[in-house]
Amino acid sequence: MALLSSLWYALLGSIFILGATAQDYAITDYTVIGTGCVPGTVTAEVTDDSKNIAIKYNKFVVNAGPNFGYDDGRKNCQLTLAVKAPSGYRFGFDKFSYTGSYSVGQGVTASYSTSYYFQATLDQAQGGKAFVGPARGDAVLSDSYDQIVWSPCGGSAVVGINTAIRVDNSANPAATGALTVRNNPSTSFVWQKCY
Repeated sequence: MALLSSLWYALLGSIFILGATAQDYAITDYTVIGTGCVPGTVTAEVTDDSKNIAIKYNKFVVNAGPNFGYDDGRKNCQLTLAVKAPSGYRFGFDKFSYTGSYSVGQGVTASYSTSYYFQATLDQAQGGKAFVGPARGDAVLSDSYDQIVWSPCGGSAVVGINTAIRVDNSANPAATGALTVRNNPSTSFVWQKCY
């Protein structure tokens, strides 16, 4: 099955700020790493206003079937951001969404999940969904995180946002399945005043 092999990862615009303005935060640094975004298969660019990041992936696709190995069915990509937050505020994320395509045979499961955490903390927020075959289609892949995990108050914070995609045909090894993600994945900042 031919799959789209690019993904634009945009951390953007649904900004909910309590008493702070959008100009008060900035993405100051980033890294992108994972089995779905090995060096040479990904490009990234922070926008001129330092509010968003666009990442283009060329091989963030999973497949399962008789002609694919175990590793072909599991990939992830982690975006790590350094964010300068407004003084007196902390931030988290409330939801994420991106578009994707899936095609899964009888008994095959395709799933996606996104999680985030802050450096030096144990808490993690996660969300995701699964499709069980037979099924095929284009879809908005979206969910709310199971909780909001908050950054430390004020100053800079380092946040890891991990997206994982899987296809599992262990219930029907002769069947095939594929999942890819594409244009405009986004996650929205939410802000809270520190007390």
